[in-house]
Amino acid sequence: MYLKKTKLIALILMLSAAEVAAQGITGSPYSRYGIGDISNPSTGHNIAMGGTSAAESSPMYVNTVNPACNTNLPLQRFVFDVGFDVKYNEIKSATESEKTSKATFKYLVGGFAAKPWWYFSFAMKPYSSMGYTSMSIDSSNVMQLNGADYKFGYRNSFKGEGGINKVSLSTAFKFFKVFSIGFTGNVLFGDMERKQNSYISRSGYVINNTSYPYTSNYYMNDKRVMYGMQGDIGLRFEKRIQSKKDSLSDALRISVGAYFNSSAKLNSRNEIFVEDYHTYYSYYYNGTNYYTAKADTIINDTVSKSKISIPKGFGIGASVEIAEKLTINADYHTQQWGKFLLPNDASKTKFRNSEYMGFGLQFVEAKTYSSKYYRRIIYRVGAYKQKTYLELNGHGIDDKGVSFGIGMPVGMLLLNLNCQLGTRGTTEHNLYKEKYFLVHFNATLHDYWFIKRKFQ
Repeated sequence: MYLKKTKLIALILMLSAAEVAAQGITGSPYSRYGIGDISNPSTGHNIAMGGTSAAESSPMYVNTVNPACNTNLPLQRFVFDVGFDVKYNEIKSATESEKTSKATFKYLVGGFAAKPWWYFSFAMKPYSSMGYTSMSIDSSNVMQLNGADYKFGYRNSFKGEGGINKVSLSTAFKFFKVFSIGFTGNVLFGDMERKQNSYISRSGYVINNTSYPYTSNYYMNDKRVMYGMQGDIGLRFEKRIQSKKDSLSDALRISVGAYFNSSAKLNSRNEIFVEDYHTYYSYYYNGTNYYTAKADTIINDTVSKSKISIPKGFGIGASVEIAEKLTINADYHTQQWGKFLLPNDASKTKFRNSEYMGFGLQFVEAKTYSSKYYRRIIYRVGAYKQKTYLELNGHGIDDKGVSFGIGMPVGMLLLNLNCQLGTRGTTEHNLYKEKYFLVHFNATLHDYWFIKRKFQ
């Protein structure tokens, strides 16, 4: 009965997550450029450890960064992991500030060991995300009409949403108990919409030699639809060092991992919809203003088709585990965005090669089961620094912060609460500075599968 309940929980997690397309979480003005904010590829506990995951391999989690790190998944078990994000942003310019918050589904991953040397995993998560709003207003002009003041001018609002999703299928192999190699096939797809709504009020609509105000509402939706495929390959080496007096669990485990992300060619098409909507002042009668309206669709078509090249990337990392209690991770990743071009990009954004460096620690007191619950709680902390792929107004946009979290075992579930506290950008050079607090929650379920039961 207990196993049936845990499988039901896993099914509910899968179905609830599948109803929501993998999407990122942002709210940043920087997400309007390029293909949006590039999402952190790590899962929950790695986020709390500074985003480090290039070399770490654990029977508790599926590694979505380096497929070669999944060769320690346990036999006859299926590991599920589902994650959610809540992000709080404070965005400042040289003169203004704004606070935003957003919550969203983050990822769904799973993995299992088919043989003691052969492993499979899958993932559904965002690759990049776009989500911003901005507005400019001018209503300083005033005219008199029927004894009343009418202000007119313009109001421009801009909004962006969407992103690129990634669905992955991985396999990994272990050789001689120390070497692992893994392969991942990724399907990238999604759309990004940039919307502009311009509301302009003017004088100049003349009736009986009297000038009346009228408004013009201009709406544009520039939608970019993308899809394509991409592949990854990962390698990992693991060495256990133990003295004759030490048990296997007391050993020092040293791991080195590396992965390569191939470039991807995404098919892209731009769909443009433009509408012009006019409202005219007609006449004033018995205390009431009367208006007439007219709408014209100017464009509703696919205006261009092109290819978008996602550049290749490379990552390397090391992990040291001491007596199955303390884990120390360090990662470095780079991606060659310097030559990236986004077709039909009105902003003419410049890009640069991105770099990510992270460091993290994990500690749990009880390496085996303990009757004292507090000894089984997992503690994590980390730090990271990122050189993003954006270069605006001649200056690169950098991101840095600290991370922390805890893992709480509940039966066959491991509940993780992970946080990031960081800053991005600057208020100088007509740019924005972000202060953000990301709260990530994920639940990892271990369920026994592939067992032939003798008793029901």
